[in-house]
Amino acid sequence: MNKILVTAFNAFNGKGYNPSEQLLSLLDNENIEKVVLPTSYKRAAQILRMKVEETKPSAVICMGLASGRIAISLEFVALNIKDASIPDNDNEKASGESVIPGAPNALFTSLNLGHYAKIIRDNNIPCMVSYHAGTFVCNSTYYHLLTLDIPGVFIHIPDDEKSVSSKDKPYLPLETSKMAISIFIEELKKNL
Repeated sequence: MNKILVTAFNAFNGKGYNPSEQLLSLLDNENIEKVVLPTSYKRAAQILRMKVEETKPSAVICMGLASGRIAISLEFVALNIKDASIPDNDNEKASGESVIPGAPNALFTSLNLGHYAKIIRDNNIPCMVSYHAGTFVCNSTYYHLLTLDIPGVFIHIPDDEKSVSSKDKPYLPLETSKMAISIFIEELKKNL
């Protein structure tokens, strides 16, 4: 059976909660390996690489939080740039550095994300293919993932009912995000 490595990030920017980490703990799909990554440019990449070597999964799904978004976002591209207004959890403040110096400006997933987005939307869950994973640790980790010889994707989830700053801001119930990720995992297993 195909094993899939699924990752999420811990809390960052002084907050005590990250819905992607909570979502990871709720996933109960068979044949998945789960790991929480630190919100750190350097350590997240190191741990991801180590876990891929250790578990030898058939594919990798990385998850992170995208506050302000209203749909599950399947990221198509990772950019070779680190740039953010906030530091990571190791206090690294990036301002335009390359993720990997001398590497291509962008890398793209080999997965047909339109197919997966449609299946998730067919289950009445808002989902879209996104072409910008930001330039913080999510994007940096995704860039490292796409340098590995393995099918992979980064999925951004919106705020949930606990992390949203106020109820008039966009959010998606955590249970809905869990359904979307579970659907993605099961469909991915069929296509590996």
